[in-house]
Amino acid sequence: MKDEPSAHPCGETCSGRETPRIGGQALIEGVMFRGSRCWSLAVRRPDGSIHSQAEALRSFLVRHPSWDRPLVRGVFVLVESLVLGWRALSVSADLALEEEGKGGSALGTLQKAASFLLAVAIAVGVFIALPTWLAPRILGPGSPAWAWNLLEGGMRVAFFVLYLLLVSLSRDMRRVFQYHGAEHQSIHLLEHGYPLEPEFALREGTDHLRCGTSFVLLVLVFTVVVYSLLGRPDLWIRILERVAAIPLIAGISYEIMRYAERNPSPWLAPLVAPGLALQRLTTRRPEREQAEVALAALKVLLERESSPQGESDDLPGKA
Repeated sequence: MKDEPSAHPCGETCSGRETPRIGGQALIEGVMFRGSRCWSLAVRRPDGSIHSQAEALRSFLVRHPSWDRPLVRGVFVLVESLVLGWRALSVSADLALEEEGKGGSALGTLQKAASFLLAVAIAVGVFIALPTWLAPRILGPGSPAWAWNLLEGGMRVAFFVLYLLLVSLSRDMRRVFQYHGAEHQSIHLLEHGYPLEPEFALREGTDHLRCGTSFVLLVLVFTVVVYSLLGRPDLWIRILERVAAIPLIAGISYEIMRYAERNPSPWLAPLVAPGLALQRLTTRRPEREQAEVALAALKVLLERESSPQGESDDLPGKA
């Protein structure tokens, strides 16, 4: 299908200008987008209405461009994405789970904090501590370090895929995966210059090179390389070393994905292909109502980013 210029809500067109680099995340009954200066979200409320809002993005790299360097910037992007994603997820939970006619927060602050800490503990335990503990017990203490690390890496990837398969059994998670697909479709429209309308979005694919699923898989693969350089001290030291190495691994993975997106190359295809394939587990074909929510979030982001007052005024809305 041939790319054609089309008008965006901000009054500009994609023809003759660089498409803004926008990322996103699926939420509970909603979608979040992050641009260069702002971020936005849209959530389907229980009464069927769509709540949308946009706020200024106070990125560390924007405020301190001297840190925007290879390997280093990936760490800041990862941390900011986690913080912003958790904030957006909390907002979406409050909006999507609230009872009609009742205000207030659906989840308390302590509950959110406890959920976040529990999620971090489970992630470290399952994807770092457990493979680190299991590998030498399966292969034996006399086996070479490279074999430990290879088995560790294989178990991490297997645990990750198994986790995705298990959560996909949940009806609620399948809806989140549909919103994930709608998020990718909306970005495809923007990048191709097509009208930001549901009927166009639903024609697009649900995979994307910059997807967080691909990033996580790439991180898991590179743990094998980096961890193989750490030797094999006592178990608790190995676990601490692996946790401490995550920023470096994230930085390397971020640069590879960034380069692969801007410079498509046959030799990079084997690195990104598994991540694209894995997105079949984390995305689903959305329905029209989900595409409407994703596009509402994208439109309010574009409107905010194009506004001269974008740094000071929020743009809450309801569609």
